[in-house]
Amino acid sequence: MTMYKVGNSVEQVFGGAIIKQGDRTPLGFNFRDENGELVSLLGATVDVKLANRQGVVLSTRAVVSDEYTATFSIGTSDITGAGEMRIEFTVNYPSGIKEKFPSDDWQRLKITSTLDDVGKTGVSYITFEKMTGEFQTQFNALKSDVSKETELQKQRIDNLINAVPQPSEVVYAREDEKGVVHPNLKGRIDSIIDTTSAELENLKKENSFLVKNASATGIPSNAGAPTFSRATTRDYKGRTYPANTPIYDMGGLLVDPSFPETFTIPTPNVLNANEGTVEVGIIPLVLADTMNYCRIDFPSTGRFLLFVSASGRVSFSIDEWGGASISTASGVAKVNEQFTAALRWNHKAKEYTLFVNGQKIGVHYYDKNVKGEFGTIMSVVHNYPAIVTKLRFSTIARSDKELKA
Repeated sequence: MTMYKVGNSVEQVFGGAIIKQGDRTPLGFNFRDENGELVSLLGATVDVKLANRQGVVLSTRAVVSDEYTATFSIGTSDITGAGEMRIEFTVNYPSGIKEKFPSDDWQRLKITSTLDDVGKTGVSYITFEKMTGEFQTQFNALKSDVSKETELQKQRIDNLINAVPQPSEVVYAREDEKGVVHPNLKGRIDSIIDTTSAELENLKKENSFLVKNASATGIPSNAGAPTFSRATTRDYKGRTYPANTPIYDMGGLLVDPSFPETFTIPTPNVLNANEGTVEVGIIPLVLADTMNYCRIDFPSTGRFLLFVSASGRVSFSIDEWGGASISTASGVAKVNEQFTAALRWNHKAKEYTLFVNGQKIGVHYYDKNVKGEFGTIMSVVHNYPAIVTKLRFSTIARSDKELKA
């Protein structure tokens, strides 16, 4: 029996092997040679290809974040579809040599569908502007085609009839007299136009909910970019990270305000005080009174705040400092363990709601007319170190069913 020696290999160091469509969580990989030693990427570039059963669906260049790690994420505009993906890396060494990883089979990644899929067509993510624009273009083109075809048929009929002398009753049958309805040919054609236009309008109305749902997670082109910052280098687990270079660990982004490090999201064109949902995954690295997450300060007074106590109680409030809040029991948040939270608010319903780990915790009164507009910045991790594993914004108040696991 022939024995084969395994060649080079790929080791995923963060990001997970299963992600949702549209999830921009960075994926990090190390490469090892045939002896199991880490491959140095100093001076090298790394190209990435993703393929499903039909072929390559994405080609991109990874970011070499340190000597041994290459990272990439699937952008919101990348069309990959759902299902199992095979990943192949090409390391371009400074010497000019190219080497593909892994040598045996492929690295694998599973992309799962989301409730935001547009008709399950294989489009991984589509923005509100792109969807409505494409839909309107198709609608206008179809209406134009119907009108052109109808006018063409009317002209052909006119030409045929005008070429042959017609009895008076045929001529009269083709004309509309003011105030008189005739079951004539022109009327039938006009009726077809009206019916077709009505059907197109109905189709547009039936898709209004689909458009709204697509708009909920589509990031507008004029939205500001998330910002991670750290003014100094940082040593972490034996590696030195340059200033403003994020550190990924335990499947998420590490943020430690004591350095200080900040991770902020501009709220304009992303969140508004009328209605919305924020879904977040947090791994606390300490428990203290009181840890602030997803904090937005109102321009006047008060705050939008997810906070955790030293006893592990998770709370959500849209109120004055020290005002009303919704809270879990103690012991829900634990050091080095992830908890998930969904923060939902709705000015029309006059309420805000907290979900933790897929469970609905409670509801409180909320009136945008009282609190006013949100501030312009959300501080995702504000005052104590934590890892952010998940973050999704929606411009609608998502249903209980969507937020319960």
